[in-house]
Amino acid sequence: MKTKMKVTTALLASLFLVSIIAVSTPAIGAKTDWKLMIDILAKGDDADIGLDLGIYNGTTLIVGKIKFDDVSSEGLGRVEFHLKIYHYESGKKVYTIKGKLKNGMAIPNQEFICTVRGVTWINLWVVAGMGMIKTTDTDLTIVYRGQSIALPNTGGKWIPATIAMMVSPYGDFKIPIPGGFFYGSAGFGWSFAGINDFNEIEMFGGVTGLTKYVEKLVP
Repeated sequence: MKTKMKVTTALLASLFLVSIIAVSTPAIGAKTDWKLMIDILAKGDDADIGLDLGIYNGTTLIVGKIKFDDVSSEGLGRVEFHLKIYHYESGKKVYTIKGKLKNGMAIPNQEFICTVRGVTWINLWVVAGMGMIKTTDTDLTIVYRGQSIALPNTGGKWIPATIAMMVSPYGDFKIPIPGGFFYGSAGFGWSFAGINDFNEIEMFGGVTGLTKYVEKLVP
């Protein structure tokens, strides 16, 4: 299965079900001494682990923060995620991966083509950059989003990896129809965080519903 992130060339080169959503919508790019900050929390059952014939299931925790620099006005993002995978029948934990990213590039209004669910997610925040990951010392192959992949094994040590986070505040999407697109909303927000273009893995991480999404202006 092929997936794509619509991001800028600079972002690619440099190289995130709702419980509570509190939202305000300040104007981005307005001339002001205040800056936009976004706090993100996503926690719960993973929406992608478990699509593989019920062999595994998982839980995901994502904590993110996005802010705009006072001087350059560039968006900067901070991400931490923790994905746990369990054997479905026994309930035994078989794999974990943690990741962290500081000062990743943040870009609004991005799109993600999801062939698994047959939609293009729109109005996404995307944060990406070089961070660090750590996994259990476990060799595990799973079917992930329709593709068999061997999961990373860092031997319990932190190693460099490209980390990406996507945040959909409202679950907005579009579907091609004759003459244009049908636009809709899933009715809940979600976030993905994980690795991107790591060794032979195009994309792997955790995705779950938003439990907190707050936009605010701060001095």
